[in-house]
Amino acid sequence: MADRRPEKSCEQACESLKQQDYEVAVKHCTEALLSLSQYPPAHLPEACQAEIDRIKIETLLYRIASFLQLKKYGQADEDCRHVLGEGLAKGDGSFHAVLCCMHLKGKLQIVSNVLSKSLMGESLNGMVTKDLTRLKTLLAETEAAGKVPSGYHVEDLEEGSRDGWQFRPPPRGVTSSEEYTLCKRFLEQGICRYGAQCTSAHSQEELTEWQKRYASRLIRLKQQKENKQCSGSYMETLIEKWMNSLSPEKVLSESIEGVRVEHNPELSVTVTTKKSHQTWTFALTCKPARMLYRVALLYDAHRPHFSIVAISAGDSTTQVSQEVPENCQEWIGGKMVQNGIDHYIYKVSIAFNTEIFGTFRQTVVFDFGLEPVLMQRVMIDAASTEDLEYLMHARQQLLTTAKRWDSTSKTIVEFEPNETTELEKSLLTRYQIPLSADQLFTQSVLDKSLTKTNYQSRLHDLLYIEEIAQYKEVSK
Repeated sequence: MADRRPEKSCEQACESLKQQDYEVAVKHCTEALLSLSQYPPAHLPEACQAEIDRIKIETLLYRIASFLQLKKYGQADEDCRHVLGEGLAKGDGSFHAVLCCMHLKGKLQIVSNVLSKSLMGESLNGMVTKDLTRLKTLLAETEAAGKVPSGYHVEDLEEGSRDGWQFRPPPRGVTSSEEYTLCKRFLEQGICRYGAQCTSAHSQEELTEWQKRYASRLIRLKQQKENKQCSGSYMETLIEKWMNSLSPEKVLSESIEGVRVEHNPELSVTVTTKKSHQTWTFALTCKPARMLYRVALLYDAHRPHFSIVAISAGDSTTQVSQEVPENCQEWIGGKMVQNGIDHYIYKVSIAFNTEIFGTFRQTVVFDFGLEPVLMQRVMIDAASTEDLEYLMHARQQLLTTAKRWDSTSKTIVEFEPNETTELEKSLLTRYQIPLSADQLFTQSVLDKSLTKTNYQSRLHDLLYIEEIAQYKEVSK
């Protein structure tokens, strides 16, 4: 194409958009689109037409972003319908190719950021944003696909262990990237009591990254299903099954029948040094004997700090060490000979290392080939002495004097009501339970004067009011 004016105007629009000169960006985009309209498709070679289509798509995207920055939402929506209508109608992948090309050149992020920012919170002047939301999703998916090397696993995308994500992993369990929200408390006060465990993003940048990570995960899951590789990642498959199950306790459980778990030290450990090392040893006694097929560390959030360091198997007198690779995250067994004994003992050692302060969690799963899969949660709380004193004080305030009930500390006694006496029957007949609070809050209750004739009924009314208030609290 001899005339370089449309492409030059498109580049100028991109630069103006970067420099926040949005009116100038709109002007350059309009000039480029007017120039491109002079070329009738029927008289152009295929290569030239593809180049024109590329410039047109880029120009429309820049103009959409500029209109949004200028709060001209109607014009942005019109351009959005136009670019989606023409781009997706062809169905030849050219639209997606243009987006990928823009992403590789670093041009797509500026448009994606503007879309994400504009679609946050309330709708644009009450306008339906279906097309703009669809475009934003397409851009996020393109950016995610452009960042994902073919050899990566879904868990690498989800937790960002290799993908260069800058923020903490997004919360699981959402069914759409639109469900991620900003933490109002953190934005208003600069602090959030939930810290890293907060399920809302603490900045717009973190929210945008969560949406991209969600799109990455969807793309990889789709690719795995198409290639029939859903079983390629044991840990991701197990997490997905657990999250989507109507009975999650039937997928993962902290105790399973026939397996006794002993551990040393406690599963939750607190240390006061920045550079720390810890090892947990789990002894799994299986009676009757059963095969241990897999041991894995489930979550990626703190994966670099944890590893499986040793596994042995045998009976109470003899243990045979198993081969465990360095920095092992998933060990596959199922080759041990049990020689017909009535019980079997597995000993598994999990190591932890850190050189920073923080709270580190991991879930270890022991798969015996049946569901539910046995899991054990471990945690290290590495904090300075000052922080630890504050934490201990906070914990002490939350502790109750009574021990929490569990299967070992409760005795269920069936309640058998006594027969109602004649006196109780007469009292129940005389003092009917009010059907609603309207029968109680009357003028007589508000009357401050108390006499010999009204004090009895007044006390009854006040007791009824107290019972209704208690019932309301309990019903919560």
